[in-house]
Amino acid sequence: MFQDIKQRIVEPEVGKIISYAAFDGSPEGIANLERKYLSSDKLHFYGWVEDKKVIGICGFEVHCNKVEIHLISVAEDRQKQGIGGAMVAALYKKYGLPLEAETDDDAVEFYRKRNFITTVFQHPMKGKRHTCVLEERQGEHTN
Repeated sequence: MFQDIKQRIVEPEVGKIISYAAFDGSPEGIANLERKYLSSDKLHFYGWVEDKKVIGICGFEVHCNKVEIHLISVAEDRQKQGIGGAMVAALYKKYGLPLEAETDDDAVEFYRKRNFITTVFQHPMKGKRHTCVLEERQGEHTN
């Protein structure tokens, strides 16, 4: 089930899942992300929860015309089981807005498989990156 887990963001198991997607997956980087989400009303932190256990996370911001995904990741032992796609679908269903994410070469295929249109660009600090956009009509086919 996709639900708000912002108050669970500091749990070690959640931090481990965050580390798979964070640009800075170090303990300090994770702590900075936790503080950033907990101190902001604009940033949302949801998770895929089964039997009270968080197995996937999604950090995002809702704008008037899109939902911007900042983080999306699944527990290592639960990857390749459709959980990431289910979170994308749930996010689209919840807000009904286009979804947008920025990612690297390692994760761009995840978005392409879910019908996101990708555009490559050069980030001044992060290097080669991809902007991934899922328009409204495509949102129904994200699994």
